[in-house]
Amino acid sequence: MQTFENNKKLILATFLLSLVLFPFKVQAAEPEVTIRDAGYSAKFVSQSISDPIEIEAGKTRTVVIKFKNTGEYTWNGNPSHYISAYTMEPRDRSSQFKGVNWLSSKQTAKIVGTVAPGQIGELRIDLKAPIKTGDYIEKFYLASENYSWLEDGYFYLKIKVILAVEPVAELALEKELVEGVSPVEGYSARRLILTPKIVEGVQGGDKIKVIVGFRNKGENTWENFSLRSAEEGYADVKWDGATTIESWEEDVLPGNFLRRTFYFRAPVEKGEYTAKFQLKIDDVELAEALVGISVSVSTDAPSSYGVPKFVGEEEIIVIPETSIVETNRVGVEPRIRVGLKVSNYYVQFRSYQDDYNVFDGSIKKGVLAKGSKAVLRIKDGVYSFDGSSLDFNATKYIRLEPKTDPHAVFDLLNVDRYMSWVGSADFNRYRGALEFRQGEIDEQFYAVNDLFLEDYVAGISEAHNNNNKEFIKANLVAARNYAYVHLGKYPFFDVLGSTHDQLYLGYEAELAQPNVAQAAKDVRGVMVTYGNKIVTTPYFGNSNGWTKSYSSVWGGGAKPWLVPVRAEYDAGRYKFGHGVGMSQRDARLRADDLGSTFDELLRHYYTGVVVEQVYK
Repeated sequence: MQTFENNKKLILATFLLSLVLFPFKVQAAEPEVTIRDAGYSAKFVSQSISDPIEIEAGKTRTVVIKFKNTGEYTWNGNPSHYISAYTMEPRDRSSQFKGVNWLSSKQTAKIVGTVAPGQIGELRIDLKAPIKTGDYIEKFYLASENYSWLEDGYFYLKIKVILAVEPVAELALEKELVEGVSPVEGYSARRLILTPKIVEGVQGGDKIKVIVGFRNKGENTWENFSLRSAEEGYADVKWDGATTIESWEEDVLPGNFLRRTFYFRAPVEKGEYTAKFQLKIDDVELAEALVGISVSVSTDAPSSYGVPKFVGEEEIIVIPETSIVETNRVGVEPRIRVGLKVSNYYVQFRSYQDDYNVFDGSIKKGVLAKGSKAVLRIKDGVYSFDGSSLDFNATKYIRLEPKTDPHAVFDLLNVDRYMSWVGSADFNRYRGALEFRQGEIDEQFYAVNDLFLEDYVAGISEAHNNNNKEFIKANLVAARNYAYVHLGKYPFFDVLGSTHDQLYLGYEAELAQPNVAQAAKDVRGVMVTYGNKIVTTPYFGNSNGWTKSYSSVWGGGAKPWLVPVRAEYDAGRYKFGHGVGMSQRDARLRADDLGSTFDELLRHYYTGVVVEQVYK
């Protein structure tokens, strides 16, 4: 009996020791998924940083997680079946730890390379910590893209977000920036976040994202704010002026935190710069709220880049017929870069209406004459151009831009985007400039159409040519808002030309849908604003009688212009689409039945907004 008890104790001790020596990821309470093909299977092996993963607020750490391929199929990065991880609990939620290498806010980077059955694959996840400190658990599930979840593909990461520590080496720069600024009684701030602090190797005019955060260390509540640049030359088209980035109101109590994201443009000429930005709090310029970012511009801005121009304050003119407010908030018509996925490693280009200047990045290599053809290739990471008498390998990417007419049309002869419900064309003609590039993350090939925003809007095919014209105009205004708000969404273009963003078919859509093209001209430069800001205006197919709020579908903070509204013409139907903003079906029938004008439609679905002409 004593021997049996001793054996039990020995077994228990051995088991407990194994937990210490051979730790593993607990897989309890896994989310339920449907394994379509058990040939895809994985087993967690290890992670490069043990739980809990400590990250300073606002900073990024990369964790490498190793999985053994325990299935029957090789993981080879196939564009349609590559392996990545999706967020869980709830499924497909937007992660607040999304890093720069993620494919989206709900999807990590993919496992790269070839991983045969029995071999080990590595999943690299950049984790960008939120501002709020504390303990977090991020849960994921491995998936074969567009095909199946991986058996035993569930895993999680325990993350501990700690207070950011200001690097001592940067204090000298801060002292230089704020020297001579006197403290103000009751006001004090500590900067906890500034990213990036150094920007290197950019091209003139490149768009740069900045995140800055401050803690209120004073006795007074902060209420009114303005963010300004110390000098001209850095303005983005979304700024309120040449040096004024934005102004807003927000209560920040003592001890609480203020976080802001904004964009600026690199100076147009090659050189070394320090971009200085001042946050003014209640008309007080605090020494701690002046920041500097070192910017190294390696090449001049391309000839197509237009420096944003801003018109001074003007009297607002109300047009009674449509209740449109006319202003010049943007000042000049923006450009937009549309990513068009192509299946081949080359495109066949024809300069249809104008001579085209040909560039290696920003370096002009020559001219392709009107009517001439050329082939642009990407092979093993090397870009090349072969057209007429011009033949070269590029050090960067290939860009072609019209020589005299910025609205000129070009052909992509080996591209076919046939859409029978729009028309019988191939939809392979586009206005403006072209860049042929390959994504660094997804490795997809993209024809990037760089053109004026109004040319883009005229080529959108989200409404039918025979729809009510007021509905078409309302839909185009919402589409223009969407495009403008999402400038800079992707690494080297702004929006995709597919329904992932908005279906854009280019010049041939203008010919196939003349009513849509005319409607775009009728509402040129018109956008929806809320609180004096241009805002996102999503739209969808139809509701079940009521639209949904932004936060109920996508989470995050509430957007007061995107709240549930009645869509009576959809009553009794099943919801088609995300349900936020304007129901296309309800809006079309409302225009038909009630005679609603486009601005009335917009103000119905987007609560409390103003419809304005932001540029002429």
